[in-house]
Amino acid sequence: MMALRTKDALLSLSLLSSVAVGCTGEIGDLDAVPGAPGSEPSAPSCLEGPAPGPSPIRRMTRFEYDRTVLDLLGDETNPASGFGAEEEALGFNNNAAQLITSHALVEQYMLAAEGISGRATDPVEKNLPCDPADGEDACAAEFIESFGKKAFRRPLTVEEREMFAGLYELGRQKSFRDGIRLVIEGALQSPQFLYRVEYGVEGAEPNEVVRLTSWEMASRLSFFLWGSMPDEALFAKAEAGELETSAQIEAEARRMLEDPRAHVLVAEFHKQWLDYERVANVTKDAELFPDWSPAIGQLMAEETRTFIDGVIFGDQGTLTTLLSAPYSYMNGELAAFYGVDLPSGDGGFTRVDLDPTQRAGLLTTGTLLTINAHTNQTSPTLRGRLIREQLLCDSVPPPPADVNIEAPEVDPGSTGKDRFLQHTEDPGCAGCHNLMDPIGFGFEGYDTVARFRTTEGGKPIDATGSLMASDVDGPFDGVVELAAKLAQSGEVGACYSKQWFR
Repeated sequence: MMALRTKDALLSLSLLSSVAVGCTGEIGDLDAVPGAPGSEPSAPSCLEGPAPGPSPIRRMTRFEYDRTVLDLLGDETNPASGFGAEEEALGFNNNAAQLITSHALVEQYMLAAEGISGRATDPVEKNLPCDPADGEDACAAEFIESFGKKAFRRPLTVEEREMFAGLYELGRQKSFRDGIRLVIEGALQSPQFLYRVEYGVEGAEPNEVVRLTSWEMASRLSFFLWGSMPDEALFAKAEAGELETSAQIEAEARRMLEDPRAHVLVAEFHKQWLDYERVANVTKDAELFPDWSPAIGQLMAEETRTFIDGVIFGDQGTLTTLLSAPYSYMNGELAAFYGVDLPSGDGGFTRVDLDPTQRAGLLTTGTLLTINAHTNQTSPTLRGRLIREQLLCDSVPPPPADVNIEAPEVDPGSTGKDRFLQHTEDPGCAGCHNLMDPIGFGFEGYDTVARFRTTEGGKPIDATGSLMASDVDGPFDGVVELAAKLAQSGEVGACYSKQWFR
């Protein structure tokens, strides 16, 4: 199988979702669409019959709001942290159908806009493109034009320009600063700022596939790769009409992937996909694991974040490396917890080469092993479900209402595999558990808090398992062999791309 580079996958998906090509369908619900990017990304033109799917009106997520006001006005306070919780779909919080704007959220937008506008105008010259001493009204008009284009991610219409001028005049009655503040507050509460609306080029017939404008293309690219608004260079390309061909889009996508903002977006995607940050809130049996603490969980989360960034942006960036790299990143405290020797350094997180017979990339990072385990024992079911649902994109139905879903009692003289085998031996459970537990048995070499082990209850660990209902079916012994199989799976590569589309 050809190695799938994550950055190339992002590049290909940019072309598929943004170029595929600069087309938009009817506004409606958007389901995840699987994709399998190749080594030479390309996309057809609208004339070649694309099927872009619906183009929903999508509201900014809290993550996107914070990133956008940072890039727009330099506000570093993360004001969206005060917004209400977001509903998730398929593990992600950016599903258009779930992003409902409640009355409470409208009020939160208003309060956030007031706070942001105050900080953005302290002093008043902070975000102005001109010196008000040379003429306040002329400077305000220049600000409205430049700021409005950035906030709405396209040139203002005549009506919008007049609206902002009216807001400025209203605030100007008190002071020049208040006039500018009202312009900012009005923009930040406008649907044109809060939503990504795609009308397409003018002149299209109803219900037909429509080519996106260069401005809309710029927004698709920036929110897909950065989770934020376009920068000056991308705006310039949009204004020049240079976001219309595959080559033009690819050139910009490559540039954008070299920007630090791409690191932030990649981290956010993997955080939501794997939900690994909840490890800091996990509790474990204090008698069995006295050295476990939320602080260790936080270090594990940092390990996973740093590992993902290091693989994607610092190493080969392939899915194979992500799944099978025999190294990780940790500091002295986390290394001691794992029982790993740490190279001498400054005490911060550093790359650590691990035993390649024991550790294999993402699947053996502390977060995934710890959150997919019980408080007092491992869970082949949870660990196998992680692979089945998140890496193979299969769905496992919930258990029947009359089935006992409690974990088996811990028998000091047995292993986790001994206890959980009853799932696959019980005809009432086997149908679903055969999709998960035989995969999860391969993780038995790691205890509830992710430390490698060779025995449990005085018995040797049996980490043999098997995959079924995949394109890499068959037996394996331990996670290292499992990771190698998954790295060769076309279904896993397609699932990884599908998760990005979600």
